[in-house]
Amino acid sequence: MKQCSILYYTVQDSERKRNIALITACGGRKSKTKTKAYLLYTSARIRHLYKQSKTLGVDFYILSAKYGLVHCEEEIEPYDEIMSKEKCKELKKEVMEKLKNFDSVVFYKGGARREYLECLEECCKELGIELLSFGFGQMGGIREVGSIIISRQGSQQGGHKQR
Repeated sequence: MKQCSILYYTVQDSERKRNIALITACGGRKSKTKTKAYLLYTSARIRHLYKQSKTLGVDFYILSAKYGLVHCEEEIEPYDEIMSKEKCKELKKEVMEKLKNFDSVVFYKGGARREYLECLEECCKELGIELLSFGFGQMGGIREVGSIIISRQGSQQGGHKQR
């Protein structure tokens, strides 16, 4: 069963292609040395989404409990932190700065803590951009990322949807 919901968005200019960010939460298991974000996290989820972002031509970010919104190619050091409401407040300004040029955010939540989604909800609502969240459990629904992004690239409908 597909679980997907559009949590918040506004109508944008329907004559242009949408600028979409694909985002997922950081992972608990990490390599021990500084490296590109998509390689630091030893998660099959992150590797799969990285490959999909390249195929689909969209920017891929990882919402890190230490660094905020990290582009997949950005080099970062290993760390041991988890997202909390307080941490989101600390990171919010930086996250919003990176999101402000996007029309739509596609968040693959998988089994991530709810604080990651709540942090993105706050930022997207304040910026007035679409947030579409999908995925469940350990990589549940991950194969839908391509069709979801393709459907969002041309979609300009307003309102709230759940699938």
